[in-house]
Amino acid sequence: MGDVKISRRQFLAGAGAAGASAVLGSNLLAQAAGGNQLCFLPRILRQADASKLNTITVMCDTLRYDHIGYHGNSWIKTPSIDAFASQSQVFDKAYSGGFPTVLNRAELFTGRYMYTILGWEDLPEDAIVTAQVMSDAGYTTGLVFDNWHLKDEGFFLDRGFQSWEWVRGQENDRYRANPPHPSLPADPAKFRHGSTVIEQYLRNMADRNSEADYLAAKTIQSAISWLHRNKDYGSFSLHIDIFDPHEPWDPPQSYVDLYNPGYSGEQIIYPAYAPPDYMTSEELNHMRALYAAEVSMVDHWFGMLLSELDTLGLSEKTVVILMSDHGFMLGEHNAVGKSWSTDSYYEPYSLYQELVHIPMMVRVPGVAPKRLETLAQPADIMPTILDFTDVPAPNGMHGFSLVPYINGQSGSPRPAAISSRSLKNAPNPKQRITITDGNWTLCDGAGRTTSELYYLLDDPKQQSNLIGSQCDIARNLHTEMIDFLQSVNTPAETVDYWRNPPC
Repeated sequence: MGDVKISRRQFLAGAGAAGASAVLGSNLLAQAAGGNQLCFLPRILRQADASKLNTITVMCDTLRYDHIGYHGNSWIKTPSIDAFASQSQVFDKAYSGGFPTVLNRAELFTGRYMYTILGWEDLPEDAIVTAQVMSDAGYTTGLVFDNWHLKDEGFFLDRGFQSWEWVRGQENDRYRANPPHPSLPADPAKFRHGSTVIEQYLRNMADRNSEADYLAAKTIQSAISWLHRNKDYGSFSLHIDIFDPHEPWDPPQSYVDLYNPGYSGEQIIYPAYAPPDYMTSEELNHMRALYAAEVSMVDHWFGMLLSELDTLGLSEKTVVILMSDHGFMLGEHNAVGKSWSTDSYYEPYSLYQELVHIPMMVRVPGVAPKRLETLAQPADIMPTILDFTDVPAPNGMHGFSLVPYINGQSGSPRPAAISSRSLKNAPNPKQRITITDGNWTLCDGAGRTTSELYYLLDDPKQQSNLIGSQCDIARNLHTEMIDFLQSVNTPAETVDYWRNPPC
């Protein structure tokens, strides 16, 4: 994958759009609501003109690394993210830590690996969070989200933020009571959780009239309103958590037509987590088109955010981080979803690249863009934000600041990146931990299920398991995993469970 270059014609088109946005200002969002054209706004960044940098973190839930044009996808349409990447420090070897959503946010907000001690639950009461540290340092802190897991079931991941805004309606959020029986777009047997969750979601979405009413759009509009209200009161730190492109996938039809126009079959917008044999080949292909369409819709509204940062004069004094928490199986490895999970059966999928290789891009005023091979993980975001803003870091963080690597230091802060589901309770006997050094990846089965080893440079889709012929490499990665688990104070009995060699 070579560096993406912007032609002079593209640049002039982008510059013209940027000039128009400066004139239109707040009318930009109204225009966007009336059409679905994709746009990007390249910008020449100058050195920050303030002593303190602002920070904005944009988390796009379930955005796959390989579904971004800048990362080599030849058919996906992500012009805003591609343009942003061309201005940013791009971490091409960023990987999930704790998997999935709640464990990811726990690590993102604390700079600590939490999957060794935490399940699908609230943060420990004594956890120190980025928002509180930044608030104490005098920053205005805000959280804008439609990812309902940040507040449902008592997770209270708004901890430490001076303000939070929840855009209601995603998934099974009990937001609307009517219509009582919305029409389903496919056989409920093909949906995750049958008809229960999808019916609630369709109730929540029943009053949409335009693209501006879609949740990704509403989240970005809320974030822009937050910026308007808070930009004149000193430095700020804003976290934007967009649930899309997480399923359900029901973007405006114009986005779907980019990928599968003319389709008239069932719309499996919230697919069951299972092998894909419950779908026809046409339905599977359309499911993939729906996901791609969601990605393009998110890209469009991310572009609206970037444009408004320009209009408000914030681009030159704001570090912007774009990232995801994990991916989603779209039929690869005979799998759909993040696990094989039905009413009667559960099996955790191996954490393949499709699930744990994540996009991570950091745009820094005054710093030239480049691509980095540094192994990065979500636990690095808190120390990185604190480093950028010269806010003293609390003791006990496991993550590393990425600022030295952004400033030119070579290498990585860790020999391998470790990704895992929760290890708090007795693991499923088919659970694996993924260990990668960026070239080799081991999916370690703890001696209870088959371990898998892949050489990513020759086999990026992980089709050829080399565990039989490259056992020494697998054992070395396994040793890195054990050393890591011990270094983050994993309970001894948990470490012992994973000590069995992979081969």
